[in-house]
Amino acid sequence: MARNALWNPSRPNNCKIGASRGLTSPSLLPACSVPSTSGRRIVNHVEINHAPHRSFRGLVSKIMPTATGKRNASSVSNSLLAVLKDEIKYERESYRRSDLIIGDPPNDFELQDSRGTTWFVLAKEFSNEEIIVRVDLDAQPALEEDEEGEEYEDEDEEGLPVEFQVTIAKEGDDTLVFDCESDGEYLTVNRVSLESIYEDNDGPPSYRGPVFQDLDDTLQQAFVDFLEERGVNAYLGEYIRVYLEDKATLEYQQWLNRVRDFIGR
Repeated sequence: MARNALWNPSRPNNCKIGASRGLTSPSLLPACSVPSTSGRRIVNHVEINHAPHRSFRGLVSKIMPTATGKRNASSVSNSLLAVLKDEIKYERESYRRSDLIIGDPPNDFELQDSRGTTWFVLAKEFSNEEIIVRVDLDAQPALEEDEEGEEYEDEDEEGLPVEFQVTIAKEGDDTLVFDCESDGEYLTVNRVSLESIYEDNDGPPSYRGPVFQDLDDTLQQAFVDFLEERGVNAYLGEYIRVYLEDKATLEYQQWLNRVRDFIGR
């Protein structure tokens, strides 16, 4: 009876069921295989799966691209190309160049602009001075937001102000720099500073001047008159505002075309 408790002729030779006698130590259990109807073997109570190829095929299908994946990617790219072409067509058909910027800039300024850049320059000479007006497309004020966080758009968006910097240089080591803005009707000075052309970036920053609004009103107006005498006035501000809007449109159109060409390769 003791023999029958540990021995079953239907099992492989010398395969004892140690668990029936409380034998759980691997050193006391001989290596054996127990048939299983699930397609697995049990060696020393460790299940071994005989069908690893199924999970392997699943892994490969996730890693290796398929023809269907390529078709889907092509379909998505074609969809993007179609949207880009529609946008390009819309921008081209709706574009109108303002008469204000068809001719030369006002007040004897010369325009310097390069396609594909974010800024342009207006330059002129006045007596013994060199005057440079620099306008940066990416340095413009964002639309104001209301209390609910939504962008506030004026009914007349053409009146949005544009910011620009005016640098006046003479012989010597200093330049007079004005941070200005204009909506086409008014010229506003936000800051005036005296800057050295040999600024030491490693040392402490130099004192460049007080806050412009803290100056006496008479002194503020005198600086505005100084700029207007040199042709930096509200009329130039209107030209800058319109030209900046036109440049933003043209740069956007060029960007659309370049992206379309890239996607279509």
